[in-house]
Amino acid sequence: MPEPLEAALRKLMADDGRWAYTQTVKKFDRRGRPDGVQVERFDPSQPEEEQWTLLERDGRPVAEREQRAFRRKKDREMRRREEKSLGEVIDFDRAAVVQADEAAVVYEVPLVPGASRRFPEEKFTVLMTVHPERETLEHFALKAREAFRMVGVAKIDRVEIDVSFAVVDPAHPPQPAVIAASGAGRVLFFPVGGAAEITWTDFKRVKPWKDRFVVEFGELKVLDF
Repeated sequence: MPEPLEAALRKLMADDGRWAYTQTVKKFDRRGRPDGVQVERFDPSQPEEEQWTLLERDGRPVAEREQRAFRRKKDREMRRREEKSLGEVIDFDRAAVVQADEAAVVYEVPLVPGASRRFPEEKFTVLMTVHPERETLEHFALKAREAFRMVGVAKIDRVEIDVSFAVVDPAHPPQPAVIAASGAGRVLFFPVGGAAEITWTDFKRVKPWKDRFVVEFGELKVLDF
């Protein structure tokens, strides 16, 4: 793996699980119309079942029953998850420089063949931007190269994930600040799709509930899409 990229990833993973933050999720339908806003708080210093808290839904405070349902849903998602995160199926050892100057080095990074049903390796490209002097990740983007089918039924026309990083504390590497995701396609004869914009704010440095002293390189779960 290229040294600047490896150094940037190690810094990012070493910080994984050490930030509490507020997550605002704005959803849009396939026509670009607003389709709901949800505000959540993530705090890895709390016990696992209490790390996510639903603060608001569509501008209103949530009832206790909604909070319980939200946490149960989060718990089910984590326990039943079968697919690896995107960060775990990127083949960093095959990263290639596609653009470089004093301010940024852009790497094109393929996916591991056969590693994910959600992200067929031959259909996607990943671009990662690293600041060469600071050796920090500045930008991440995934795009579908072309339309493709999933499970022989759903035709996927477009998939894009774009992540911008921002400095939240000069003593630590940049963290994901804005995540934009969108997609479009068809299931049988019906158009489906939509978009979401996720922003992370109000960062606070915390001690993880389960403090990890060893980071196993190669499992970049911080890119959990």
